[in-house]
Amino acid sequence: MIYMDALKLINNKFKNDNFAKNLGVILDDLTKDYVKMHMELKPEMSNFYGRPHGGAIYGLADAAFSVIGNNQNIISVALNSTITYHASPNPGEILFVEGKLLKQTRKIATFLFTLYTLNSEKQNLIATMLSTLYRTGMPINPELIED
Repeated sequence: MIYMDALKLINNKFKNDNFAKNLGVILDDLTKDYVKMHMELKPEMSNFYGRPHGGAIYGLADAAFSVIGNNQNIISVALNSTITYHASPNPGEILFVEGKLLKQTRKIATFLFTLYTLNSEKQNLIATMLSTLYRTGMPINPELIED
């Protein structure tokens, strides 16, 4: 597999992710084992307490999982995802997610995601998510596979 082409491919695929687009998710950085994204916690993302909804927070983490999990030109599907909320961010804040590969075999990969806001350059932990996927072995784009 030509790795840089696989990263470009998933970058282009992410541009067509309508759910992430509606949330306002921005892809900041992507390597073969790391991803960073962010989004603004808009008023329309608030729950009935006026706080950012857990679904919006999860949505950012899941977008990061999708991108890093499919960045090898192999169609991958989620097996499990567990999120733990540690704090409630404020409406209007920028929420960041950083994800990294923890362990990978030929078919299974596990990632850890950290979601946080920044206050005077200090990270305020909002949530962590542990996610595992299954790699189907089928290419997203068969033209990128080397013989």
